[in-house]
Amino acid sequence: MQPIEVQSAGITDTGKVRTENQDQFLIAELNASLSVRSGGLQCVAGSRLFGGPKGHLFLVADGMGGHRGGSEASSFAVQYCANAMLNGSCWYDRDDDTSDEVFFEHLKSIFENAHRALEERSKSVEAFHGMGTTLTMAYVDWPQMFVVHAGDTRCYLFRKDELQLITRDHTVANEMMRKGQLAPEDLERSHWSNVLVNALGAGAENVVPDCYKVDLEKNDSILMCSDGLNKHVSDMQICRALLDASGPQNACEVLVALAKQGGGSDNITAVMATFHAQPNHRMQMFMAPPGKEAMVQDVETPATELDTCDLDAMQSEADTTETGEEQSNGRETVDFG
Repeated sequence: MQPIEVQSAGITDTGKVRTENQDQFLIAELNASLSVRSGGLQCVAGSRLFGGPKGHLFLVADGMGGHRGGSEASSFAVQYCANAMLNGSCWYDRDDDTSDEVFFEHLKSIFENAHRALEERSKSVEAFHGMGTTLTMAYVDWPQMFVVHAGDTRCYLFRKDELQLITRDHTVANEMMRKGQLAPEDLERSHWSNVLVNALGAGAENVVPDCYKVDLEKNDSILMCSDGLNKHVSDMQICRALLDASGPQNACEVLVALAKQGGGSDNITAVMATFHAQPNHRMQMFMAPPGKEAMVQDVETPATELDTCDLDAMQSEADTTETGEEQSNGRETVDFG
Protein backbone atom coordinates (compact mmCIF):
# COMPACT_ATOMS: atom_id res chain seq x y z
CA MET A 1 0.00 0.00 0.00
CA GLN A 2 1.42 3.33 -1.05
CA PRO A 3 1.80 5.86 1.80
CA ILE A 4 -0.43 8.90 1.60
CA GLU A 5 -0.13 12.52 2.64
CA VAL A 6 -3.34 14.23 3.71
CA GLN A 7 -3.84 17.99 3.60
CA SER A 8 -7.02 19.08 5.35
CA ALA A 9 -8.83 22.09 6.75
CA GLY A 10 -12.20 23.04 8.17
CA ILE A 11 -14.12 26.22 8.90
CA THR A 12 -17.42 26.81 10.67
CA ASP A 13 -19.25 30.14 10.68
CA THR A 14 -22.42 31.41 12.33
CA GLY A 15 -23.62 33.01 9.09
CA LYS A 16 -25.44 36.31 8.74
CA VAL A 17 -28.80 35.52 10.35
CA ARG A 18 -28.32 33.10 13.24
CA THR A 19 -27.02 34.26 16.62
CA GLU A 20 -25.51 30.90 17.60
CA ASN A 21 -23.45 28.37 15.69
CA GLN A 22 -24.93 24.89 16.18
CA ASP A 23 -22.65 23.19 13.65
CA GLN A 24 -19.71 21.06 14.75
CA PHE A 25 -16.89 19.38 12.85
CA LEU A 26 -13.84 17.27 13.61
CA ILE A 27 -10.77 16.37 11.56
CA ALA A 28 -8.58 13.74 13.21
CA GLU A 29 -5.95 11.08 12.66
CA LEU A 30 -6.26 7.76 14.45
CA ASN A 31 -2.96 6.52 15.86
CA ALA A 32 -1.88 3.67 18.10
CA SER A 33 -0.25 4.98 21.27
CA LEU A 34 1.57 3.92 24.43
CA SER A 35 1.15 5.74 27.73
CA VAL A 36 4.51 5.48 29.48
CA ARG A 37 4.37 4.61 33.18
CA SER A 38 8.09 4.03 33.73
CA GLY A 39 11.19 2.92 31.85
CA GLY A 40 14.06 4.22 29.79
CA LEU A 41 14.07 5.56 26.25
CA GLN A 42 14.47 9.03 27.73
CA CYS A 43 10.73 9.02 28.35
CA VAL A 44 9.36 10.74 31.39
CA ALA A 45 6.60 8.89 33.23
CA GLY A 46 3.29 10.16 31.95
CA SER A 47 4.53 10.86 28.43
CA ARG A 48 2.90 9.24 25.44
CA LEU A 49 4.48 7.45 22.47
CA PHE A 50 2.45 7.21 19.30
CA GLY A 51 2.92 6.08 15.73
CA GLY A 52 1.88 7.49 12.42
CA PRO A 53 -1.78 7.68 11.39
CA LYS A 54 -3.63 4.41 10.81
CA GLY A 55 -6.69 6.19 9.50
CA HIS A 56 -8.28 9.60 8.99
CA LEU A 57 -11.60 10.65 10.49
CA PHE A 58 -13.83 13.50 9.32
CA LEU A 59 -17.11 14.46 11.01
CA VAL A 60 -19.68 17.19 10.33
CA ALA A 61 -22.86 17.68 12.38
CA ASP A 62 -25.66 20.26 12.16
CA GLY A 63 -27.67 20.52 15.39
CA MET A 64 -31.29 21.46 15.88
CA GLY A 65 -33.56 21.98 18.85
CA GLY A 66 -33.88 25.40 20.41
CA HIS A 67 -31.35 27.81 21.83
CA ARG A 68 -29.19 25.26 23.66
CA GLY A 69 -30.37 21.95 22.27
CA GLY A 70 -28.91 22.14 18.77
CA SER A 71 -25.42 23.00 19.92
CA GLU A 72 -25.54 20.32 22.60
CA ALA A 73 -26.77 17.68 20.15
CA SER A 74 -24.12 18.28 17.48
CA SER A 75 -21.32 18.48 20.07
CA PHE A 76 -22.51 15.32 21.81
CA ALA A 77 -22.77 13.35 18.55
CA VAL A 78 -19.29 14.33 17.32
CA GLN A 79 -17.75 13.55 20.71
CA TYR A 80 -19.60 10.23 20.89
CA CYS A 81 -18.32 9.11 17.49
CA ALA A 82 -14.75 10.07 18.35
CA ASN A 83 -15.10 8.35 21.72
CA ALA A 84 -16.44 5.16 20.15
CA MET A 85 -13.69 5.05 17.52
CA LEU A 86 -10.99 5.58 20.14
CA ASN A 87 -12.34 2.92 22.50
CA GLY A 88 -13.09 0.37 19.82
CA SER A 89 -10.49 -1.68 18.01
CA CYS A 90 -12.30 -2.14 14.70
CA TRP A 91 -10.39 0.61 12.92
CA TYR A 92 -7.08 -0.78 14.20
CA ASP A 93 -7.75 -4.49 13.69
CA ARG A 94 -9.28 -4.09 10.27
CA ASP A 95 -7.42 -6.07 7.59
CA ASP A 96 -7.99 -7.57 4.15
CA ASP A 97 -10.02 -10.41 5.69
CA THR A 98 -12.55 -8.02 7.21
CA SER A 99 -15.47 -7.56 4.87
CA ASP A 100 -16.86 -4.12 4.13
CA GLU A 101 -20.23 -5.30 5.42
CA VAL A 102 -18.80 -6.16 8.83
CA PHE A 103 -16.97 -2.86 9.11
CA PHE A 104 -20.05 -0.91 8.06
CA GLU A 105 -22.10 -2.72 10.71
CA HIS A 106 -19.69 -1.43 13.34
CA LEU A 107 -19.85 2.13 12.03
CA LYS A 108 -23.65 1.97 11.85
CA SER A 109 -23.79 0.74 15.45
CA ILE A 110 -21.91 3.87 16.51
CA PHE A 111 -24.64 6.03 14.95
CA GLU A 112 -27.41 3.91 16.47
CA ASN A 113 -25.90 3.98 19.95
CA ALA A 114 -25.20 7.70 19.67
CA HIS A 115 -28.87 8.20 18.76
CA ARG A 116 -30.04 6.29 21.83
CA ALA A 117 -27.61 8.13 24.12
CA LEU A 118 -28.72 11.46 22.65
CA GLU A 119 -32.37 10.59 23.26
CA GLU A 120 -31.63 9.68 26.88
CA ARG A 121 -29.82 12.96 27.42
CA SER A 122 -32.70 14.83 25.77
CA LYS A 123 -35.17 13.31 28.23
CA SER A 124 -33.01 14.03 31.28
CA VAL A 125 -32.56 17.78 30.71
CA GLU A 126 -35.64 19.89 29.97
CA ALA A 127 -33.71 22.47 27.95
CA PHE A 128 -32.51 19.69 25.63
CA HIS A 129 -35.92 18.14 25.01
CA GLY A 130 -36.39 17.29 21.34
CA MET A 131 -32.82 18.11 20.36
CA GLY A 132 -31.29 16.32 17.41
CA THR A 133 -28.54 16.55 14.83
CA THR A 134 -27.49 15.49 11.39
CA LEU A 135 -24.20 13.59 11.22
CA THR A 136 -21.91 12.65 8.37
CA MET A 137 -18.76 10.66 9.03
CA ALA A 138 -16.01 9.77 6.56
CA TYR A 139 -13.34 7.31 7.66
CA VAL A 140 -10.40 6.89 5.31
CA ASP A 141 -8.33 3.71 5.47
CA TRP A 142 -6.34 4.39 2.34
CA PRO A 143 -7.30 3.86 -0.39
CA GLN A 144 -10.81 3.13 0.87
CA MET A 145 -13.22 5.68 2.29
CA PHE A 146 -16.24 4.64 4.32
CA VAL A 147 -19.01 7.23 4.60
CA VAL A 148 -21.86 6.89 7.11
CA HIS A 149 -24.58 9.51 6.95
CA ALA A 150 -27.86 10.65 8.50
CA GLY A 151 -29.53 13.97 7.66
CA ASP A 152 -28.62 16.59 5.08
CA THR A 153 -24.98 17.31 5.80
CA ARG A 154 -23.16 16.30 2.64
CA CYS A 155 -20.03 14.53 1.44
CA TYR A 156 -18.66 15.23 -2.06
CA LEU A 157 -15.84 13.68 -4.06
CA PHE A 158 -13.74 16.02 -6.19
CA ARG A 159 -11.78 14.01 -8.76
CA LYS A 160 -10.09 15.13 -11.97
CA ASP A 161 -11.81 18.53 -11.88
CA GLU A 162 -15.27 17.01 -11.45
CA LEU A 163 -17.50 17.27 -8.37
CA GLN A 164 -19.77 14.35 -7.48
CA LEU A 165 -22.17 14.11 -4.54
CA ILE A 166 -21.76 10.90 -2.56
CA THR A 167 -24.52 11.24 0.03
CA ARG A 168 -28.28 11.63 -0.29
CA ASP A 169 -30.13 14.35 1.62
CA HIS A 170 -32.60 12.82 4.06
CA THR A 171 -35.27 15.51 3.61
CA VAL A 172 -38.96 15.44 2.72
CA ALA A 173 -38.20 17.44 -0.43
CA ASN A 174 -35.61 14.93 -1.62
CA GLU A 175 -38.00 12.05 -1.00
CA MET A 176 -40.69 13.90 -2.96
CA MET A 177 -38.26 14.44 -5.86
CA ARG A 178 -37.32 10.76 -5.89
CA LYS A 179 -41.02 9.88 -6.16
CA GLY A 180 -41.59 12.37 -8.97
CA GLN A 181 -43.67 14.69 -6.79
CA LEU A 182 -41.22 17.59 -6.97
CA ALA A 183 -39.12 18.84 -9.89
CA PRO A 184 -35.34 18.86 -9.33
CA GLU A 185 -35.15 22.59 -10.12
CA ASP A 186 -37.64 23.28 -7.31
CA LEU A 187 -35.79 21.21 -4.72
CA GLU A 188 -33.74 23.92 -3.02
CA ARG A 189 -36.64 26.41 -3.00
CA SER A 190 -39.13 24.01 -1.45
CA HIS A 191 -39.95 24.59 2.23
CA TRP A 192 -39.81 20.79 2.58
CA SER A 193 -36.04 20.94 1.95
CA ASN A 194 -35.58 21.96 5.59
CA VAL A 195 -37.63 19.06 7.01
CA LEU A 196 -35.58 15.98 7.84
CA VAL A 197 -36.82 12.40 7.66
CA ASN A 198 -33.69 10.90 9.27
CA ALA A 199 -31.39 12.25 11.99
CA LEU A 200 -29.92 11.46 15.38
CA GLY A 201 -32.22 12.27 18.29
CA ALA A 202 -35.12 14.67 17.59
CA GLY A 203 -37.54 12.28 19.28
CA ALA A 204 -37.24 9.67 16.54
CA GLU A 205 -37.57 5.99 17.38
CA ASN A 206 -34.36 5.16 15.55
CA VAL A 207 -31.82 6.39 13.04
CA VAL A 208 -31.20 4.63 9.71
CA PRO A 209 -27.78 5.67 8.42
CA ASP A 210 -26.80 5.33 4.78
CA CYS A 211 -23.41 3.78 4.06
CA TYR A 212 -21.16 4.37 1.06
CA LYS A 213 -17.77 3.04 0.10
CA VAL A 214 -15.48 4.94 -2.28
CA ASP A 215 -12.15 3.71 -3.62
CA LEU A 216 -10.01 6.82 -3.52
CA GLU A 217 -7.23 7.71 -5.94
CA LYS A 218 -4.22 9.92 -5.43
CA ASN A 219 -4.99 13.63 -5.82
CA ASP A 220 -8.64 13.07 -4.93
CA SER A 221 -10.30 15.54 -2.58
CA ILE A 222 -13.38 15.23 -0.41
CA LEU A 223 -15.63 18.06 0.73
CA MET A 224 -18.07 17.78 3.63
CA CYS A 225 -20.49 20.56 4.48
CA SER A 226 -23.61 21.51 6.39
CA ASP A 227 -26.65 22.63 4.44
CA GLY A 228 -25.85 26.25 5.25
CA LEU A 229 -23.31 26.00 2.44
CA ASN A 230 -25.13 24.15 -0.32
CA LYS A 231 -28.44 26.01 0.11
CA HIS A 232 -26.66 29.17 -1.07
CA VAL A 233 -23.84 27.78 -3.23
CA SER A 234 -24.63 25.55 -6.20
CA ASP A 235 -22.60 22.47 -7.07
CA MET A 236 -21.28 24.34 -10.11
CA GLN A 237 -20.04 27.17 -7.88
CA ILE A 238 -18.50 24.69 -5.47
CA CYS A 239 -16.66 22.96 -8.30
CA ARG A 240 -15.35 26.26 -9.64
CA ALA A 241 -14.14 27.26 -6.15
CA LEU A 242 -12.29 23.98 -5.71
CA LEU A 243 -10.68 24.32 -9.12
CA ASP A 244 -9.38 27.81 -8.30
CA ALA A 245 -8.38 27.17 -4.68
CA SER A 246 -4.73 26.99 -3.63
CA GLY A 247 -5.47 24.29 -1.04
CA PRO A 248 -8.06 23.03 1.47
CA GLN A 249 -7.83 26.06 3.76
CA ASN A 250 -8.32 28.52 0.91
CA ALA A 251 -11.15 26.42 -0.52
CA CYS A 252 -13.04 26.41 2.78
CA GLU A 253 -12.56 30.17 3.19
CA VAL A 254 -13.88 30.87 -0.31
CA LEU A 255 -16.87 28.54 0.07
CA VAL A 256 -17.94 30.04 3.41
CA ALA A 257 -17.61 33.54 1.93
CA LEU A 258 -19.77 32.53 -1.05
CA ALA A 259 -22.45 31.14 1.25
CA LYS A 260 -22.53 34.38 3.22
CA GLN A 261 -22.69 36.41 0.01
CA GLY A 262 -25.65 34.26 -1.04
CA GLY A 263 -27.56 35.12 2.10
CA GLY A 264 -25.88 33.27 4.97
CA SER A 265 -29.27 32.26 6.37
CA ASP A 266 -27.89 29.33 8.37
CA ASN A 267 -24.70 28.19 10.07
CA ILE A 268 -22.04 27.27 7.50
CA THR A 269 -19.44 24.51 7.83
CA ALA A 270 -16.97 23.29 5.21
CA VAL A 271 -14.37 20.54 5.67
CA MET A 272 -11.99 19.54 2.89
CA ALA A 273 -9.18 17.01 2.54
CA THR A 274 -6.85 16.24 -0.35
CA PHE A 275 -4.89 13.01 -0.68
CA HIS A 276 -1.41 12.96 -2.22
CA ALA A 277 0.92 10.00 -2.67
CA GLN A 278 4.18 10.06 -0.75
CA PRO A 279 7.37 8.95 -2.53
CA ASN A 280 8.47 6.60 0.25
CA HIS A 281 7.26 5.00 3.45
CA ARG A 282 8.86 5.40 6.85
CA MET A 283 8.00 3.88 10.20
CA GLN A 284 7.97 6.70 12.74
CA MET A 285 7.37 7.09 16.46
CA PHE A 286 6.60 10.36 18.20
CA MET A 287 6.64 11.38 21.84
CA ALA A 288 4.34 13.83 23.63
CA PRO A 289 5.60 15.02 27.03
CA PRO A 290 3.41 14.72 30.13
CA GLY A 291 0.58 17.19 30.06
CA LYS A 292 -2.82 17.88 31.43
CA GLU A 293 -5.18 15.22 30.19
CA ALA A 294 -8.86 15.76 30.90
CA MET A 295 -11.87 13.53 30.29
CA VAL A 296 -14.17 15.19 27.75
CA GLN A 297 -16.96 12.60 27.59
CA ASP A 298 -18.07 9.75 29.85
CA VAL A 299 -21.16 7.89 28.64
CA GLU A 300 -22.57 4.49 29.45
CA THR A 301 -22.61 2.23 26.43
CA PRO A 302 -24.58 -0.96 25.78
CA ALA A 303 -22.66 -4.22 25.77
CA THR A 304 -23.21 -4.45 22.03
CA GLU A 305 -20.99 -1.40 21.57
CA LEU A 306 -18.03 -3.51 22.66
CA ASP A 307 -19.29 -6.66 20.98
CA THR A 308 -19.29 -4.94 17.60
CA CYS A 309 -15.54 -4.54 17.87
CA ASP A 310 -15.06 -8.33 17.73
CA LEU A 311 -14.39 -8.35 14.01
CA ASP A 312 -13.58 -12.06 13.89
CA ALA A 313 -16.96 -12.94 15.39
CA MET A 314 -18.77 -10.52 13.11
CA GLN A 315 -16.92 -11.83 10.06
CA SER A 316 -17.74 -15.41 11.00
CA GLU A 317 -21.41 -14.51 11.30
CA ALA A 318 -21.33 -12.71 7.96
CA ASP A 319 -19.66 -15.69 6.30
CA THR A 320 -22.53 -17.97 7.37
CA THR A 321 -25.14 -15.66 5.83
CA GLU A 322 -26.44 -16.66 2.43
CA THR A 323 -24.87 -14.68 -0.39
CA GLY A 324 -26.44 -13.55 -3.62
CA GLU A 325 -29.34 -11.74 -1.97
CA GLU A 326 -29.89 -8.10 -2.82
CA GLN A 327 -28.75 -5.76 -0.05
CA SER A 328 -31.42 -3.31 1.13
CA ASN A 329 -29.75 -1.91 4.25
CA GLY A 330 -28.41 1.35 2.87
CA ARG A 331 -24.91 0.16 1.96
CA GLU A 332 -23.63 1.21 -1.41
CA THR A 333 -20.34 0.98 -3.21
CA VAL A 334 -19.85 4.13 -5.25
CA ASP A 335 -17.87 3.80 -8.46
CA PHE A 336 -16.59 7.16 -9.69
CA GLY A 337 -14.14 5.69 -12.16
